[in-house]
Amino acid sequence: MIRHSGIGAFWHWVRANPMITRLLSLPRTQLLLGLTLILVLLHGIDEFMWTTLPARCLAVAMLLSREWLRSRWAWLGLAVLLGGHTIWAWSALVNHDYMIAYWVGVCAIAVWSKAPKHVFAWNARLLIGLCFLFATAWKLISGEYLDGSFLHLTFLLDARLEMGAALLGGVSLDALAANRDLFESLGIVTPATLETTPLLSTISVVLSYWTILIEGLVALAFLAPGIKYLYDNREWVLLLFIVTTYTVIPVLGFGGILFIMGLAQCKQPNRQKIYLTLLLLMPIWMPLPQALFYVAGRFLGTS
Repeated sequence: MIRHSGIGAFWHWVRANPMITRLLSLPRTQLLLGLTLILVLLHGIDEFMWTTLPARCLAVAMLLSREWLRSRWAWLGLAVLLGGHTIWAWSALVNHDYMIAYWVGVCAIAVWSKAPKHVFAWNARLLIGLCFLFATAWKLISGEYLDGSFLHLTFLLDARLEMGAALLGGVSLDALAANRDLFESLGIVTPATLETTPLLSTISVVLSYWTILIEGLVALAFLAPGIKYLYDNREWVLLLFIVTTYTVIPVLGFGGILFIMGLAQCKQPNRQKIYLTLLLLMPIWMPLPQALFYVAGRFLGTS
């Protein structure tokens, strides 16, 4: 019996997994529509906004009915509801809220189209490419990103990056908690300096340039078919970004929509299996490093 270890074992499991094979044997349009509805239903459920309730209710109805799942009018209605919510609550939304709304609009166009696969693939590739292109451009234009100060401050104040600040930058958990408390009270106390370390300052610069590099590569991979080697391997570039980014910052909504769009434009069966497997396992592998860090820091006294 052949034994596999590490990445090889995972790859063998992905290729042999009957559930993944069965899901990918479904009509591509049906699979993408179903995954999109699940994302609409579950995304942001922990920070529920009442303006999303109509869209969530419609998503449930569409998941429960095959006719509604394929209904042009249902998808048009869902796109209008999400679009209305996006306009109404625009100032409170984050980047992937907009991306999900755009993608639901693509789904609505696809079900009205005579060539839905082409609509999905073309728009997915374009949305991914433009998203990363504009993200890279903003980082290059913004001086606070090039000097590492934006990421440095984010490390010190964002609880989602607590693991990176502690493990990579050597800042204690108590100091990070004090930084957040101080920042929240800046309006009523005398301004003070946040606690940090020289190592975290250096790490912030290094990671800032890594982010610019990987996001720029994703943009090129999806928008520049003339760069053949990069274009042909765009799946690996996007997967590298997702895995290296969202194991440190577990943003399930953004990870989910990138996986769905990546799957929509992917033509290689084995790569499709990787997209779908990582998407379905996302609630496990994405928060896992944070959970292990929390256990070590809170209960083993490593702070």
